[in-house]
Amino acid sequence: MLALSHVAKRLLRKERLDVTFPLQKLATRETSGRFMSTHLGYDANDRLIVIGSGVAGCSAALTAAEQHKIPVTLLCAGSLPTDCNSFWAQGGIIYRNYDPTTNDSAASLVADVKRAGAGLCDEGAVWKLALEGPQRVRQLLLDDQGKYANVPFDRTSSGALSCCLEASHAAPRIIHFADHTGKAITEHITAAALNHPLITVVTDTLVTDLITRETDDKQKVCLGVHTIHKNTGQRQSLLSLRGTVLASGGLGGIYEHSTNPAGFNALGSSTALATRAGAHTSDLEYVQFHPTALYIPNESCFLLTEALRGEGAVLRDRHGRAFAKDFHPDGELAPRDIVARGVFNENQKVDEGNNVFLDITHRDADWLRGRFPSIDAHLKKRGLDITKDHLPITPAAHYTCGGVTTDLEGCTNVIGLFSAGEAARTGLHGGNRLASTSLLEGLVFGGSIADYLGRPEQGGLVREIIREYLNDTEYATEKINEWRSKTKSKDIRNGSGIYKERASEMLKKLKRIMWDHVGVVRTPIGLTHAANEIAEIKEEACDLFEKYACAETVGIRDASFAGEAVAQAALTNRVSAGAHCIVLEGPDSDKVEEGLCSSDESSDV
Repeated sequence: MLALSHVAKRLLRKERLDVTFPLQKLATRETSGRFMSTHLGYDANDRLIVIGSGVAGCSAALTAAEQHKIPVTLLCAGSLPTDCNSFWAQGGIIYRNYDPTTNDSAASLVADVKRAGAGLCDEGAVWKLALEGPQRVRQLLLDDQGKYANVPFDRTSSGALSCCLEASHAAPRIIHFADHTGKAITEHITAAALNHPLITVVTDTLVTDLITRETDDKQKVCLGVHTIHKNTGQRQSLLSLRGTVLASGGLGGIYEHSTNPAGFNALGSSTALATRAGAHTSDLEYVQFHPTALYIPNESCFLLTEALRGEGAVLRDRHGRAFAKDFHPDGELAPRDIVARGVFNENQKVDEGNNVFLDITHRDADWLRGRFPSIDAHLKKRGLDITKDHLPITPAAHYTCGGVTTDLEGCTNVIGLFSAGEAARTGLHGGNRLASTSLLEGLVFGGSIADYLGRPEQGGLVREIIREYLNDTEYATEKINEWRSKTKSKDIRNGSGIYKERASEMLKKLKRIMWDHVGVVRTPIGLTHAANEIAEIKEEACDLFEKYACAETVGIRDASFAGEAVAQAALTNRVSAGAHCIVLEGPDSDKVEEGLCSSDESSDV
């Protein structure tokens, strides 16, 4: 184990204002100078590693490369960088409605975010999003200079950006591209990353673990990552002088009903990687369930965007009765957690079939098809018509409000490790995420990490500390050789099918446990059962991974770490708020601590 140099110790002591984030900056002032990288050929490790090609990852990569001239290696699990959860966002992204008649403002957005967050939001994170958001959108998504992305958002007849209203927003401030905004943003921002000379995009790459070192005073330092190629199984270790960014999304995919696409995405890789590396996580019990996912038996859930309800869609039971006002005065436009529980409870009233439907048939048919073309096409393939049919729905795991604990610049408690987007817990969402904040959060906090690393007094310190440990070539070589040697010592490819099949069976079981016991409504007994069952799955998953590392065994190992963390967080927190609803058993089985599950967030704002 190495000790920090005298200079590094002095700098670390000078900057350590918070023991949770040891490289917290001294002040909020901006510096005019930028920390310029050396020539790429000087040191192959003189780069920033970004895990994840969604909006948060691309924001960090592009801002680092373009603004601060930092070389970036961008790792993504998919065969294309657009294979990420950001791609599937339908509704839009928060901007700012500059029409004075709308009364939109930063303060208005702050009030909406805090109200949706059930009184649990971090004030600084909310104001950061509201104040910095419009400029990040202009910088990264409305750039006509060719440096970043220039997304063709929908516009009005006068050429202004078209702003729509969504649930729990006080003003129409959501800019969009039809009903596939995430697709448009992702295609343009990943193209910008691919075209940037300082960004190297590496596809089909699964990060299995972070490479860390511990100082004499027990402070963890992140040096890089171990990876495996998804198709060939080739192992590689990548080192970084600039730091590592976890931006590989959330964990909604570990539930049986999820709006997240099938595959490796959303299996909790960021939470799992952080947990194994000793990074802190928090608020993992606040898993947001989207209230309106299309429900067709034996099919994956398909998201029916919040914008449908913003445009007037009505929740009805099988008899056609509109019931949303039964659970909240705002009805369909109440915060997501409340609507999700309302839909869940209504579905529990029938023993068979579905009891909740989404109805927007009262709107003009041509307008509907033009506004929601992707949804219209998806429904037509299944014999449904958005202009004529009531659409069967169910709540489905959608978004992780908690995650890897960071400060407002993406720093974790591990030196050199950062996180942004759905992977991170900045405190922005509190107990429940406001509609259309996710894409903006990725832009704002991903960019902030790059700006932090671009400042000499902060990024320079990270670089100096990491360099000390990378200079210990014996340690670095030992870690790399240890990882690569497993390919030979565990070469059992002839029997790989057995391990893949078992991993898939275990993942299916895990998803069922999460849905049944760590879902929309929870109980202490159910959570205890889930935690015990998942602990057993995790033990076997780790054994499978050691025997044969492949996409399936990597996935179930990460999912089990993430699932256990969520179950334990939910079991520990006996207070229902936001997306976490826990019902106590026994005489008080119809109550929860600090109010009913269907709370109205009146405790905030």
